Amino acid sequence: MLDMAEATRLARQFLDQEVSHEGMTFALVEGERTRVGTAYYFDCQSVAYLRTGDLRDMAIGTGYLRVDGETGECRMLGATESARLDLF
Repeated sequence: MLDMAEATRLARQFLDQEVSHEGMTFALVEGERTRVGTAYYFDCQSVAYLRTGDLRDMAIGTGYLRVDGETGECRMLGATESARLDLF
């Protein structure tokens, strides 16, 4: 079972390698992380929005990032799935 530090490392790596692209870079939202069962959940948002707070920079339609605590597999959840979880 992964601990929070390792899950956080994997989440950051996933955002950097799989989610961020030239037009929008993503980062974890500070303090918005939790463990539910064997999964870790992280809130993430565009780096530009986190820096400026300008709504024009906000990533829309994305949800939480989930890290499987057993396998380390990472995946982005959709906004609807994340809203149902209501974690943050």
